Amino acid sequence: MNRLRFTSTALNIFLCFSLLPAVPSFAAPVPFIQKNFTEPIDAFSIRLPLESSSFQYQYLLSGTWSSWENYESDGDSGSGEESELLMVPLGTTAIRIDGVASKKDIHEIVVSKDPVRVRVASMTDIAPMTLSRREWGADETYLFETPRAEAETKTEVDASKGDNGIVTATPGQPDRRISDCNTAVKNYASEFRIKSTITKDPSGRTYRWSPQYSSSVKLLVVHHSALVVSGDPRPAAERVRALYKYHAVNKGWGDIGYHFIVDEDGVVYEGRMGGAAVVGGHAYCNNIGTIGIVLLGNFEIESPSQRQAQGLQKLLKNLALQYGLSLDQSAQFHGKTFPSPIVGHGDLLSTLCPGYSLSSGLSQIVSNVRSGKLTGSVAFAAPRKDSSSSSSAGTMPVAAGKLAEGLSFVGRTSIAINPGGKQRISFGYTAGASGAYEGKKIAEVRLSSPKIQLLVDDGINWIPVTKGILLQSDLPAHETSNIQLIVVAPTDTGSFWMEIGGQRFDIKVEGRRARTGEYINQFGGDPARIVRPKPEPRETKIIPRIRPQSRAPTPALSAGRPDSSSAHSTSSGQAGGGETSRESSRRIRIRLSASVSPVLTFPQRGIVEGTNVPAGTALTLLSKNNECVAMKNGELFAANSILRFSSTNTGVINVNSIAGKNRSYKGTLECRVIVGVLTVINELPIEEYMAGLAEEPDSEPYEKQRAFAIAARTYAAYYMESENRKFPGLPYDGSDDPSEFQAYAGVEFTGSNPNWQRAVASTAGSVLRFNGELIKPPYFSSDDGRTRSPLEAGWKNFPFADIFSSKQDPWCKGQVLRGHGVGMSGCGARGQALQGRSAEQILQYYYPGARI
Repeated sequence: MNRLRFTSTALNIFLCFSLLPAVPSFAAPVPFIQKNFTEPIDAFSIRLPLESSSFQYQYLLSGTWSSWENYESDGDSGSGEESELLMVPLGTTAIRIDGVASKKDIHEIVVSKDPVRVRVASMTDIAPMTLSRREWGADETYLFETPRAEAETKTEVDASKGDNGIVTATPGQPDRRISDCNTAVKNYASEFRIKSTITKDPSGRTYRWSPQYSSSVKLLVVHHSALVVSGDPRPAAERVRALYKYHAVNKGWGDIGYHFIVDEDGVVYEGRMGGAAVVGGHAYCNNIGTIGIVLLGNFEIESPSQRQAQGLQKLLKNLALQYGLSLDQSAQFHGKTFPSPIVGHGDLLSTLCPGYSLSSGLSQIVSNVRSGKLTGSVAFAAPRKDSSSSSSAGTMPVAAGKLAEGLSFVGRTSIAINPGGKQRISFGYTAGASGAYEGKKIAEVRLSSPKIQLLVDDGINWIPVTKGILLQSDLPAHETSNIQLIVVAPTDTGSFWMEIGGQRFDIKVEGRRARTGEYINQFGGDPARIVRPKPEPRETKIIPRIRPQSRAPTPALSAGRPDSSSAHSTSSGQAGGGETSRESSRRIRIRLSASVSPVLTFPQRGIVEGTNVPAGTALTLLSKNNECVAMKNGELFAANSILRFSSTNTGVINVNSIAGKNRSYKGTLECRVIVGVLTVINELPIEEYMAGLAEEPDSEPYEKQRAFAIAARTYAAYYMESENRKFPGLPYDGSDDPSEFQAYAGVEFTGSNPNWQRAVASTAGSVLRFNGELIKPPYFSSDDGRTRSPLEAGWKNFPFADIFSSKQDPWCKGQVLRGHGVGMSGCGARGQALQGRSAEQILQYYYPGARI
């Protein structure tokens, strides 16, 4: 399911997952981006910022701005990716967004209002009325051209479509899903086999998404669009066109991901171009060998019509005959057994799709298709959620005098949220006649349970709150400040409450567990996964984010860090004794994205500040009085400004990570408190670090892995040089956050990718230099047949820019630009490796003049 939403205060059309209260007009977020349109738009999506999967928006309709509404990803779209599609009322002429940096991040959609071109408007008892792409008005230029809007959208592989090979982790994307897919490809390779690929149309135009064909079709997969149909005055064909443009342009795929679309009248629309057995993009890691069918509607809050069910039944019967699928037998796929070859999206992956109501009737649909009762009725369960409970339907003013002085709030005080999910609420604070000073307490906070997390969003950081909220900066008399708060639900279901400035909120946690994994800030973790003991009562002041790139060196922060002579020392015992051995012997220090109060576990005997600890010991790290405190079984074990932990016999230490699971690390772990934030640093030899770098899994060709190992090692080594520090004045060289450094996953990645370990070992110590100096080698995912120069990417004064001049990249033709486009492309390196070129030849092509 690729989610769409319909925002609609005016039309009273709401989606089940649009649960965030509208932000009152008096508390408009500042600053915001406004984008005006020369003609009314039908829908929009945005590229989500890397640091968040939420934003606020309002739309201009008939000269009046709607109230501010909140968007929170339901889990299918993470930070740094394209949001779900938001359809707006007819006549919308402008959009305001709080949470994006540029108008370029707003991707509007205007669809043709032309009627469908029906040649034979008939429907029989055995075949549904089916409209071809031409008949429903598909804009076929999307198949070939790269529209401007798409060039400005997201830069990483979209995993919901791209499972024809193995994909690597992107910011905000759960590693488990990717590793599961990699395992499936290895274990069931025959089911991922592509029969053929077509790269050009008959006239010679290159497809953006080349049609590939499955060797066989095993399953018919049913979805819902999650777009509410009830009350939408648009013809169904216009919603189909919006869905098509969203997939093809805004998400950058080049076509729609579904093979067929069924509207509320039972009319079937041809989807993915290419004909029988063409691979679509509708179910992550399950696209090859399946056919995706989507019904228009959100069946969490409405039910399919009987005509829609009949159209689906007829389509399923015809597809089963076409692909020789026996409806009387079970189906085997990716090691799983299904009662029938007709399944719902939720049977393959953890998702609400195809919605509660449709899911309840799917077995009856299968029975009707099996028995030939294609016009038979289906008894669908009543929806679990009512559209009237969403968005502004529950909005009402709060009685005056109930809040603390200066505070104002308009919104729902009853909140429903998924386990582990997040929801945004907004307050206004207006200063009195004398103004208000920085640090003034503006609201007391009470939480019914420590399982509930409350965070202040200051526009940069999400800052935990336990006792009270302090004003961020001085506020002139009668000026109003907008206070953005994030409520993070516990992972357990149940009823909770919180009180903010005298306003009580009732919180009901129910439903499926939300997807987590977004980064809060450069030192923190996912608030839904925060693990900590009961905090001391404290007040939270909104503080600026630390920007280490612009900080002057701070002796207090550098104290205790091994200097360049120790941390980066050479080893005379290494063979060669030259530059290569020097690189191999260096130790790198990586800041880990551990939880707020991480728990360290020692599988083997460990050492803490010279003291032995037995195997199985678990230590909880806390920050107190600017010291790192280690607690064992609730009692103080050690405390100091710097605590260092290691394991004997080259063992590992487990750390609970931002994803709510343990990750294991070699080397030494160091705990510090940096500007009030507890920070865990992993110090280890650079080659052990390289082995845990989750950049190129074993699904990739070996020579591509070797090329990327050399480039990635060079990138890390470049920032270890004193004159090139990525984080000047801070006691670490890099972080495990790929949005700011590299995707370091520790021992977990090492064990599951032996070929990557071999590639790292075969290139040990190898780096790229120009005139004896390390280069900073950029690399990225894919391009459209040409790499970009640093200037084209907006990088002024980039070191050794001539090396990275634009180059032809024919191995990537037919693809789209994903990433900055400078240096070595993943698709090009893969293509060259498959042609038999070595890592050295690949690197020489993309970085000419650099020496290994």
